[in-house]
Amino acid sequence: MSQEETEIVWVKCELEGKPARIVKELKRRGIVKSVREAVVQGLLTYWDQVMVRDLREAQARTGTRIAAKASQ
Repeated sequence: MSQEETEIVWVKCELEGKPARIVKELKRRGIVKSVREAVVQGLLTYWDQVMVRDLREAQARTGTRIAAKASQ
């Protein structure tokens, strides 16, 4: 995707239970100013966790392959 392109995803949903309480608490504490900001920050944090997991898995696969070749 070039820098000129912008991807947009429309999200229309209700938050109930614990997610709703989390958003309200984050807003009350001034950590986020809107539900949109809370969702964006949550997605960015989740993405970071997924990338760390993927990196660890790749490192584990690479380490296993190197160890297997060294033993041959």
